[in-house]
Amino acid sequence: MAEKLLIFTLILKNGTVLHRFEGFENVKSRWELPCEYLSSSHFAAWNGVLLYSDGYFIKTLSSGSMISENEYQELINIVELGKKRLREIQAKRDI
Repeated sequence: MAEKLLIFTLILKNGTVLHRFEGFENVKSRWELPCEYLSSSHFAAWNGVLLYSDGYFIKTLSSGSMISENEYQELINIVELGKKRLREIQAKRDI
């Protein structure tokens, strides 16, 4: 699995660090991003839009959207959890 899935540009605006979502890298199909749907955090890609949730609220990011440093860290944690879960699922399929 490719390590880099999402492209962000770091922006400093009025003394605040923001992350601008630029798009996807190494994603070929609409649903290729790993998903974690066990009643908690999950994320997916649909037609160039990133959908993600902390288990309570669904958030979306389209190209050019900006998020705060805290939101960025939350998203990265969700992505890492999803990548770990995908590796576990793939390992079970290979048995």
